[in-house]
This record gives sequence, structure tokens and C-alpha cells, in this order.
Amino acid sequence: MVLRRQKTLLGAEALQRAIFNSANFSKIATDAKGVIQIFNVGAERMLGYTAAEVMNKITPAELSDPQEVIARAKALSLELETPIAPGFEALVFKASRGIEDIYELTYIRKDGSHFPAIVSVTALRDAHGSIIGYLLIGTDNTARKRVELALQVGERRYRHLFESSRDALIVLMPPSWLFSDANQAALQMFGATSKAVITALGPRDVSPERQPDGRPSAEGATEMIATAMREGSHFFEWTYQRLNGEAFAADVLLTRMEAGGQLSVQGTVRDISERKQAEAELARQAQEVRAANRELQAANDELDSFSYSVSHDLRAPLRHVLGFIELLTREIGTNVLSHKALRHLQTITDAAVEMGRLIDDLLAFSRMGKVELYENLIGLDGLVQDSILALDSVTQGRSIDWKIAPLPEVFGDPSALKQVLVNLIGNAVKYSRPRNPARIEISCAGEEDGRVIVFVRDNGVGFDMQFAHKLFGVFQRLHGTNEFEGTGIGLATVRRVIARHGGRVWAEAALNQGATFYFTLRLATAA
Repeated sequence: MVLRRQKTLLGAEALQRAIFNSANFSKIATDAKGVIQIFNVGAERMLGYTAAEVMNKITPAELSDPQEVIARAKALSLELETPIAPGFEALVFKASRGIEDIYELTYIRKDGSHFPAIVSVTALRDAHGSIIGYLLIGTDNTARKRVELALQVGERRYRHLFESSRDALIVLMPPSWLFSDANQAALQMFGATSKAVITALGPRDVSPERQPDGRPSAEGATEMIATAMREGSHFFEWTYQRLNGEAFAADVLLTRMEAGGQLSVQGTVRDISERKQAEAELARQAQEVRAANRELQAANDELDSFSYSVSHDLRAPLRHVLGFIELLTREIGTNVLSHKALRHLQTITDAAVEMGRLIDDLLAFSRMGKVELYENLIGLDGLVQDSILALDSVTQGRSIDWKIAPLPEVFGDPSALKQVLVNLIGNAVKYSRPRNPARIEISCAGEEDGRVIVFVRDNGVGFDMQFAHKLFGVFQRLHGTNEFEGTGIGLATVRRVIARHGGRVWAEAALNQGATFYFTLRLATAA
């Protein structure tokens, strides 16, 4: 039965002429009893229901404000002197009797919100003149209601707002589009002495011949007005010229207006000269900052190159010093040299070895900023053991309680990450000297975003956390050089390597209670 009603309705010539595919109008077609059979795209957009939610289920009356439907039924009953039931009948009664019917009604959206609509009702008839349904075409009347409400504010209030606005307000009337009205701010902005002066002008009279982009001002102004008339409003930036010839930049909002059937365009103009000057100054400062950054980067590159070259060139004389000390000791013999002389030679040897380590640190820091990293699958367990072996000269003779937990596989550059572990483990050994035995723990503290958190913990002298921000800076030291030797670039190297691996590094400590250094690496399972 339902399918037959729909087929009859869709085949009706009247419906074929009435329905068209527009999303700007709601088109609701019902059968003769008022049950919705067609619910177009415009109705879906306007009311928030899908066609499937309403077709063959409800009448348009159920989409309307019930109080308004009741009021309409009472009014029609009095007007036509016949009882009319509140409901769908009240919406289509006139149309059912061949009376043209266009009325205002409040629709209720699916979300419960209300909006005013203008509804046109047409009775749909078959070839014999019998009613087979109704077509209700609705348009959202919100905009018109807002205009009416604005008009109700009254001319006095409008004039007050118009005249008291800090922005320049002008009214342009067709077809000449001259300034038919202007407020006091507009007079001051353009340098006019009275409204009589400015109302004799138009946009081309207060604009230079050409805009900064080269287009003619006259053609541009005509285009802007046409856009505002077509779209309702148009916002743009414009260069004006005061009556004394001074040019200034402005933001302009053109709004199409209609009152009493008379069209006009209201222009809101705001002088943005100061903003433009500030933008120009910011652009200049930004350019200076970019230039300074380029100079700083160049200086950093030069410093890295210098550090690398100097460190590399220092290796040769150090090798000579160590070599000749060994020759001197072997040729002269320990029996010839006094104990004091041997102590001096040992001091020289120790100093040369320490300088070699410092040069190695400086070279490692410079290299980590330049060389390309080659990430591979790495077993951290083996890398930790290799790093401890590399520190044999540091750990030899020390009483160290190692606590090394199993570590996962990660992705990284083996050589670079070994440098990280050597530096951190070496520091743990160095700063644990006051303790006996030293306790050093290497383990994991969990995962974050597909990365493992590795830490190296010691029970050494620690440091005050208020100075933690200095730890990873170049040549930054939190302990005296007399007590603990070093250049202050080991941790800077650690930070540079971990950063190049996309990770982060940080530390926690307390004075005389040890320190823990954390860093993150990409897990093999997260690759």
C-alpha cells in the first residue's frame, strides 16, 4: 500500500514540476493523509533528520512548533468559520481548498533547536483533480528575522551607534556609489571638514590612482562593491588617500544593506597604519634574527671545524712526548735515574695520557655533530660490556659492584651509542671515588612512545638539582677540576648523540647520594 502511494505521488505531473534538487529549500511531500513521502536534501540540511527517519512515519506537523500549530488552527477556524483540528490539517487546510497559502512557521530541528521558516503549501492533484498529497516548500527565515529585529531597534539608536563608532562608517548608494552618509570618524579619517564635503565624494576620490599591487583603484573599488552586493559582505585591505594627499592602509568591511526596498552598501573602515608599521618592524627584526642565526650557525660550524682540527693536530706532539719518555726510561734505565726523576717522568706520562683522553673527548664531540649516523639493530647488552672493557684503564684496581640488568635490542649507530655508554659509565666510576665499593647500576626504567628508557645509576657525589639545567652544556662542570678531572664536554656529547637518534636525555640526583642519567632509544619492536 505504501509503495503504491509513493508510486502514484512520484508519477504526478504537479510533483514533477514542483520538486527540484536544491539544498537551499526544504521540500517535504506528503500523501493525502499528511504522512511524509519525500524529504529532500534541503529538508535534511535544514531540519537535521535523514529522509529515512521521517518518511512513512510522521507528518510535517510533528516537525513544527505545537503551540503555533494550535494557534494557526484557531485563527483559521475563526477566519473561515469552520472547525479546523490542530495538526496537519491546520497546515494544509487553505491549500486543500485551492487557496494560495504562504505562512510563517517555527520548525524544530532534530537537536531541539528552533528556527523561523516561510512555508509555501501546494495541493498535489491527479488528472481527475483529486488530492493525492501536499508539497510544503520551506525557507529558513532566520536572516530576515534578524534584519527585522535590527530594524526594530529604531533609527535613533542606529544613528547613535553610527555616529559614535570609532571606526569610520560610510554609506554608498547606487547607481553612482557616492558617499551618501558618513560619521564623524570618517570625516576625521579622510580629513573632510563637513559631511557636505565628503558626501560629494566616492571611493575613487579618496584612493590613489593605483593600489600597491598595481591594479587601478577605480576598477578595484567597483569590483569590491560588486562582490559585497553579490555575497552580502566583503572584507579586504585597501589603500586610501586623505584629502591632503596622505596615503594610509585600512581594513574595509563592505556590507550590503536594504531598508524600505532601497539597497545600499555600508563601509566600515579602520586605519591600520600603525599595525602596518609594527608588522614592518617585526619583519625587519625577524630578518635580523635570521641573519644572526645564520652567523651563529656559521660560527658553530667554524668552531666545530676548529676544535676538530686543533684536537687532531695535538695528537702528534702528544705521541712524541709519550714516545720520548718511553725511550728515555728504556735507554737510561731505572737504575740510573733517581726515584724523584722517575716520579717526574711518571707525572709527565700521566698528564700526557690525561690530555690524550681530553683530546679524545673533544674529537668525539666535534665528530658527533658532523658524521653521518648508520642505524642498525643493536643488542644493548653486548654494547654495555664492550663499553666497560673500553674503560678498563679507569676501572682497573677499583672495587665496583656492578648491577647490570638485561637490556632490549634497539636501533642506533653502534659507534655513537658506545660513546654515550662510555661517557656515562666513565662518569659513574669517576664520581664514585669517595665510595668504597662503588655501586653502578645499568638497567631500563620502562618505555615511552616506542622507546626504551635506559639509565646509568651510581652512588657517588651526585649534584644539586638546581644546577641540572647546566649538566649537558658544552664545557659545563658542577664539580671542581682539582677534585675531578675533565673538560665538561662528555655530557654535551651524550646529549648531541641521543638528540641525533631522536631521543632525549636527563638526570636526577642529590648531593652525596648518587646520580642517575636517563636516555631514550628507539626499540627494535617499534621499528
